Amino acid sequence: MILEALQHFLTPAAKEVKALGFVRESIAIEARYKRCRRAWAGHLDKCQQHILAAASDLKEKATIMIIGSGALHDAPVDELLLLGHRIVLVDIVHLAKVRRKYAQNDRVTFFEHDVTGLIKPLFDWQEAAPSLTAAKAKNKLPGADLAVSLNILSQLPINLITYAARRHIPLPGNFENALLADHLDLLSDLAPKQLIISDLERQYWADADAAQREEALPKDICQRLKEPCDIWDWHIAPKGELDKNISLRHKVACWPSGKSPLPSC
Repeated sequence: MILEALQHFLTPAAKEVKALGFVRESIAIEARYKRCRRAWAGHLDKCQQHILAAASDLKEKATIMIIGSGALHDAPVDELLLLGHRIVLVDIVHLAKVRRKYAQNDRVTFFEHDVTGLIKPLFDWQEAAPSLTAAKAKNKLPGADLAVSLNILSQLPINLITYAARRHIPLPGNFENALLADHLDLLSDLAPKQLIISDLERQYWADADAAQREEALPKDICQRLKEPCDIWDWHIAPKGELDKNISLRHKVACWPSGKSPLPSC
């Protein structure tokens, strides 16, 4: 805990990014990865294989943007570089060890960016609720040949809603739906080809029984995405990680644009 607190203090980030918990969350996810690497292996491999397959028909020197790149455990950056592509890594924060790995590679660009456009408006809030329309107008990213939304779609509203509730900031009734729909629009604007990987459902397991299930995406967003081409389990928190008797699994799905990325889809 002391090391994580020190890392939080030393990680450069805007004050609003730290205030909404994104730096703390990035550090915690990396720590959990180290503890749960074996349980995560199947999920990480699935993500990497879908991204590689989605990139398989791109021309050499194509630009691939990965939104939600994080610590890159689920992003096959080295393999994409071997194919001759340029990589744009987009996240609200990139930890130092991730930046160091590709600091000398001129085909890898780190882009620390709030894809919701709402973090600073929420942090600066005084009286009026933040405007999704205004945030969307400010959401500028470079174009790409392939845009990947990587395990981020369902997560986008969580810290925003938590922070708004803590500060008693009123949000529109359709806030979550509008935010996620805006993200899907953003992907379409960024690249002619898109790949979305997101959790569909959270399952809390006690022994062999799923004690509780929670939908991860609103029904309207699922209907817009239609049928995924692949679904798998991510054992994100084995028993003992969050609770001595309960484990947490995510049901994860993949949606490509164009033809299915894997032969099994």
